[in-house]
Amino acid sequence: MRKMSVTGLVLILSLAAAPVAHADALDDAVNSELKRQTIPGLALGIEHDGKITRLSGYGSADLEWQAPVTPDSLFQTGSTGKQFASLAILMLEQEGKLSIEDPISKYFPDVPASWADIKLKHLLSHSSGLDDDYSKVDLQKTMKWDDLRKAIYTMPKTRPAGDKWSYCNAAYVMLGLVIEQITESSYHNYFTSHIFKPLGMNATRDISEEDIIPGRASGYERKGGALGAPLKNQAWVSKTFNHTADGSTYISARDFTTYLAAMDVPNPPFAALWAKAKAPVIKTEADKPAYYGMGWFTVTVDDTPIEYHSGSWQGFRAFIIHYPKQKSGLVVLVNSDIPQPAALFGKIMAAALPGIPAPPR
Repeated sequence: MRKMSVTGLVLILSLAAAPVAHADALDDAVNSELKRQTIPGLALGIEHDGKITRLSGYGSADLEWQAPVTPDSLFQTGSTGKQFASLAILMLEQEGKLSIEDPISKYFPDVPASWADIKLKHLLSHSSGLDDDYSKVDLQKTMKWDDLRKAIYTMPKTRPAGDKWSYCNAAYVMLGLVIEQITESSYHNYFTSHIFKPLGMNATRDISEEDIIPGRASGYERKGGALGAPLKNQAWVSKTFNHTADGSTYISARDFTTYLAAMDVPNPPFAALWAKAKAPVIKTEADKPAYYGMGWFTVTVDDTPIEYHSGSWQGFRAFIIHYPKQKSGLVVLVNSDIPQPAALFGKIMAAALPGIPAPPR
């Protein structure tokens, strides 16, 4: 499922960031790394003080047709899309339709007995005690929601809920099913009506294998993600696994930066909900300073709060970072795996957002 490594994410942030540097320096940094690492394409957006200050596209959205990446090319969010599921759950709580203190058994009474202590807040913060284990799940098999849910029930629960942080995509799959049960509609319909449309994110949408989608980028992978390995088309997965709430969303750099900029306008539209989502809930590692909230990592360095997330899925990589104190942020979308992410993101951040501290290694 949608992978994410805290160690890898902290590493890619190690060269730091903020206000826009000379455009040519950023172009040079991106283009040199795309060429050196054989990365097909990249789109990025920068915001400051609630305004988009830069949108850029580089390379190819589709290698077979050499279609160029633009700020409106659609990439997959991977796990950066978890924040939409988190925001939706908090919206439903605000509407009085659920509480994050509710046990998951309230919505699915057939959960295993070992899940009795799991509440929605534990699923949101990756502290449910569940470990992702898709080794027995065929990602190319189309499954009904009930069958997928029961497959998740077989995943190991290795610790009490709330005891320890452990990244778990299945937790967000379950949250999507909760949203659908309450709204009696697709979770993505709720995202669209309550998040995307109100913010003017008009291109952001669910993944579809059938629809003709203008501007859709193709994803690419290479064996082991190794530098110099030949690129191949993204591995195919069934419709089931491209329609789960752990990150099945198409988004453009323009829309994602619009979303980020909305956090820094006067009187942000979802201020209280974003604040709750980003508030530290549980440490990711006992000897590390980073915390996880609900769909966001958070850390403070030199009195500078930093909110961030990364994601990967089907030959796409995505990265979002927000500096609330400086009212600045950066979005990077890539349509392949990245052999050396520290070099790519470090150079981008040093050129795009110089001077703001990054999360520690």
